[in-house]
Amino acid sequence: MRRVRLKHNRRPFLAYRDSHGVPRIEAESYASALYGLGYMQALDRPTQILFARAVAQGRSAELISDNENLLEMDRFFRRVGLYLNLKREVELLDETVRHNLEAFCEGLNDSMLPTRRSLPMWAVGFQPEPWDVEGVLLIGNLLNFNGLAVGQQQSERLILEMVQEGIEEKRLRELFSPLLDDADLDLLRQVKISSQLSDEALELITDLPRLAGSNAWAIMPNRSESGGALLAADPHLEINRLPAIWYEAVLQFGDRYLMGATLPGCPTFGVGRTADVAWGVTYLKGDTSDYFIEDVRQHEGNWQYRRGESWHDFDVRSEIIRRKGTGEPHVFHVYSNDQGTLEGDPNQLGPGYQLLVSWIGDHEGVGRSVATWVSLVEATSAREAMNLVRECPQPTLTWVFADRRGHVGQQSAGWFPKRAPGCNGAVPPPAWDETNHWRGRLSNHMLPSEFDPPRGFVATANEPINPEAGPKLVTLPTPDYRKRRLDEELQKLPQATIRDMQRLQYDVVNVQARDLLEVFLPHLPDGEVKEKLSAWDYSYDPTSVEATIFTRLYRQVLVEIFGQDPQRGGIGWRRIVYLASRTGFSTMMVTCIDRVLMQEDSSWWAPGTKELLITAAGVHLDEELKKKPAAAWRETNAFRFTNRFFEGTLVGKALGFHTGDRAMPGCFATLFQGHLLKVAQREATFAPSYHFVTDLNTDDAWTNLPGGPSESRFSKYYRSDIPLWETGEYKHLDAWPHEEEEADEEEDGE
Repeated sequence: MRRVRLKHNRRPFLAYRDSHGVPRIEAESYASALYGLGYMQALDRPTQILFARAVAQGRSAELISDNENLLEMDRFFRRVGLYLNLKREVELLDETVRHNLEAFCEGLNDSMLPTRRSLPMWAVGFQPEPWDVEGVLLIGNLLNFNGLAVGQQQSERLILEMVQEGIEEKRLRELFSPLLDDADLDLLRQVKISSQLSDEALELITDLPRLAGSNAWAIMPNRSESGGALLAADPHLEINRLPAIWYEAVLQFGDRYLMGATLPGCPTFGVGRTADVAWGVTYLKGDTSDYFIEDVRQHEGNWQYRRGESWHDFDVRSEIIRRKGTGEPHVFHVYSNDQGTLEGDPNQLGPGYQLLVSWIGDHEGVGRSVATWVSLVEATSAREAMNLVRECPQPTLTWVFADRRGHVGQQSAGWFPKRAPGCNGAVPPPAWDETNHWRGRLSNHMLPSEFDPPRGFVATANEPINPEAGPKLVTLPTPDYRKRRLDEELQKLPQATIRDMQRLQYDVVNVQARDLLEVFLPHLPDGEVKEKLSAWDYSYDPTSVEATIFTRLYRQVLVEIFGQDPQRGGIGWRRIVYLASRTGFSTMMVTCIDRVLMQEDSSWWAPGTKELLITAAGVHLDEELKKKPAAAWRETNAFRFTNRFFEGTLVGKALGFHTGDRAMPGCFATLFQGHLLKVAQREATFAPSYHFVTDLNTDDAWTNLPGGPSESRFSKYYRSDIPLWETGEYKHLDAWPHEEEEADEEEDGE
């Protein structure tokens, strides 16, 4: 351990770094430890923290750079209004929670404000502004909303777009069954949809903290070799942007400790443990945001919406976006009512049916979300922690807990709207009929939970989790491939070890391929495709050629079955390839498609049969492979680590901010979810962003992440963990280290 020589702290604490640069903070109280955490976060990640706030405020064109992509993103976040009501939410916080958050902000400011600006700040002329509790809550709002913006809401828009594209109605209803069973498709075809975010703006949003996928499980002592409860968690986020999304830390205060991964700018441990309790989370993908159809008109210069036969003026909020280096601010208007906010601009769309979006995260009290995370340190048992997080407003999560006494539990959490009968949350109902409006919130006591189940473990991997008696919390089709694989492998471990947990986090067997090959193989012609896939073990290991062949076969089957032009009742080959490939991948679409592929009968087989269509796909791929053999998955699924602040610049390349090509194991359906996307000119990834494994009989944790503690390219801690993450090795975090203290190092660690 190397002691960090502190220069600007006004509260007493000690800071050390282990050999991987992970900070260890020692203080007398929890508040002082959070002060130290803020201090070290600002030391290591100042640009990441401040740029994220500027984006969430809708001020990136003012503070970072005046370009059209940032301006478009600012318009998006100003319309959403994540910055609204922050003062209200701060005032509603419990006094102790507010005191702890203020201590964190004080440490962050004491570290950041007296020091020089980072290289990215200097390059764009960014001037740091003090951090405060509103900034903490804003980052929380960003995390809460961002998964919705590029997940749930995009999927609901996709359904609406496909309705309007003229795809044969019978096929469309079957594909999205039961979502469109009772839908008025004629009404949906009349809705005016605002322009999507450009690919360039969307790629910037995908770079922000958001929830996408994760695995988490806990094993009871009777299935553990050590006799203690085990917990493993690996949140899946974008991983190819440095610095890493997560910031690891170990806090010691008095005779207590807290260790795990925090989000820069927040004192919240998304994955972690204390002496008593360990936790991990997965994104529940709960539907907390709905579109409604508003009937919009202009009357005497005012835009109005209808309720029954009465018309009412929209509330209008003027947004002024100042632009860096120019005297011309950008001004636009946001139209809202008590139901939500118009997604588009009626001045551009004109009178008619338009989409209005409602999000439960706008409701009073959502600031308690951050309070829940900060208060977890007080929980002394899994049951106590479950009761605490059940009341957490946002985001929708499935929490997994294990405790020192050997108990394990799983608890779904989040605020959910109470929808009207007949409203499924995925298809927009008419807002002028007030019986379609939300009817308050669902009771948190109805959220699914499990405690010490007879099977001896709890596990979750973003599978659809809904109460047996309803209503639905997850409204869109969601795959369960990773959850099934996780359950199968855990059942095989009567005496699990830490190493077993680590191996499982790196598992790359694809259950989707296993399921679909039962359908495909009998109808494939004799040839290379059938020969190789018949002997395949379904592994998406980087060396696997079969993984590439299956991926190409799957895409070709989709072209044969769904690729007809919309005028002939299909989706169109370009659209279906886009939605099922790394370019425009839609989990919802793939789930719907796979369900159809498993059916014996379907309107999608016409005018042929499923068997003939699969055969045609196999013939086509065999011919392609004769011309050009399939590459190993390492070549098909390769990516690069790049710096999020200097991506695409000569400076970034010249100064070594980026890496060469790396092999990404796995795919969207494997536990190691190595999924690549292409957005505009930018490559995006979704993969394990943090691996955490712990035994509650000890005070240790075993971890790795794709990055390092520091955002500075010139720090030895810039990517210190990447070799571990790539090879499946784990470093050791110890609450009570016994290493000899080494010489001091400067604050910057360079």
